[in-house]
Amino acid sequence: MSEGESSPSPRPGPPKVTDSALNWLAASEEQVVQDDLSQLLSETRGVCEKLADAAVKMGAWQMVLWQPRWVYAEVDGLCYQKISTTEKPIGKPKKIKYIDVKQIEELDCAEFVLQTGSRDYTFKAPNEDAATVLVHNLRQLRALATRRAGDASGDVGV
Repeated sequence: MSEGESSPSPRPGPPKVTDSALNWLAASEEQVVQDDLSQLLSETRGVCEKLADAAVKMGAWQMVLWQPRWVYAEVDGLCYQKISTTEKPIGKPKKIKYIDVKQIEELDCAEFVLQTGSRDYTFKAPNEDAATVLVHNLRQLRALATRRAGDASGDVGV
């Protein structure tokens, strides 16, 4: 090499990842998950109608009864409760646990069904768009609950 030329410097390898950087990344990722969960829970609420359990039979006809209910999502299930004439929740809420839900199906006319092993819960949203959002969010919440249940039982990565 002639004077004035410098020898090539060795290329640095990838930057070292420190424990603090990994902890920061994990905390940031957890915050994003929590933000997404908070968004899902806040969007998945409102007044819907719930199909009453027993329909009244009149010969070949059947009368169904739709009952207005305040519906809201929690981390582990969909809750519903009676509402007053001013649409305020009253009474004790009931919960359909996501881990018990086998399928969530969107029907016509803004209706959707949560099918469990023991029964079907049919709801009617205020409109088709609201039903689509509710079904989408409930499917995501159910998947999250199923994943958490798998993690808790030691079935990680299944």
